[in-house]
Amino acid sequence: MKIKAYFSVVFVYLILIAGTAEADTVTVSKNDEANYTIIQEAINNVKDGDTILVYSGNFTENVIVNKSVSIKSNSGNPDDTIIQSSNPGEHIFNVTEDDVTISGFKITGANNIVTSPIAGVHLEGVNNSIISNNKLSNNIVGIDLQSSDYNMLNNNTVSDNERGISLTNSNGNDLINNDAFKNRFGIYFWGSKNNVLSYNNASSNEEDGIWIEDGSNNNILKNNMVSNSDDGILITESSNNNTMSDNNVTLSLVGVQITDSSDNMIKNNSISNNSRTGVSIIRNSSNNTVKDNFLSNNSESIVMEGSTNQIYNNKIKEGKIHDTNASQTVFICPFLIVVIFGIAFILLRKK
Repeated sequence: MKIKAYFSVVFVYLILIAGTAEADTVTVSKNDEANYTIIQEAINNVKDGDTILVYSGNFTENVIVNKSVSIKSNSGNPDDTIIQSSNPGEHIFNVTEDDVTISGFKITGANNIVTSPIAGVHLEGVNNSIISNNKLSNNIVGIDLQSSDYNMLNNNTVSDNERGISLTNSNGNDLINNDAFKNRFGIYFWGSKNNVLSYNNASSNEEDGIWIEDGSNNNILKNNMVSNSDDGILITESSNNNTMSDNNVTLSLVGVQITDSSDNMIKNNSISNNSRTGVSIIRNSSNNTVKDNFLSNNSESIVMEGSTNQIYNNKIKEGKIHDTNASQTVFICPFLIVVIFGIAFILLRKK
């Protein structure tokens, strides 16, 4: 009886020791100064919670991240720690486990267009992970989230990809202070809800700076800079209840465009110097609100084709309002200011 009790105590003690084991840090280098010479070998030999530090150098591999680990460059400088795809038809970092951090790398070469969209960093069914301070270029997709929730993407630069950052059926993610430029599409959402985009710069993308479509609802876009694209911000295909506030949208064909979507809010934005339209709400879009914006030097400031949309308290300089369904568009004041050739016209609500 005493022996049985003794073994029980030892067993419980061993479990407690295992559960409180400290996280380890291992190193990866192309030289012999580190624990491992390739990142995948390090992942294969660490445990959940460990950190992998990668020394400066060029690494050619495709990495499967199937443990909850942190993978960071030792220098923190993406330009001197480069991960080049060894197989352009596979993701470079393929993350399949929660609670992963990838930080401080230049990630390039996932660009085989024959295969399904592949990415520099791919998360599928992954939650609570951090992708930060990376440079991703010449991939089909820079950072790709598929059915992945509550992740943080911050301080990344994505350029020269088909899509810079892409979210599909991914909810509750934060995208903060990322630069997306010279992609075909800067930031793309498909069926993704309750995400926050703030302080991002989407510039010089070929088609759309930010494209939100197919039931992407309840997203917040705030304090972003969007410029030099066909559409600065495009919300389409039944993407409803999104809020765009305090963004600077400029130098595109269309600043903000909403199509076939309802109950979106456009407020407190600066929308300027767009060659075709500042704000366009068309094709079965209803109950959208445009208020408290400053629109200047757009060819047409506001174009409306939908119904029961509301426009009020906007300041418009050097641009016209074009409403093809005026009987169902509500212009609510106290005021709408239009500035033409330096003269301010205050349009008061007709009672």
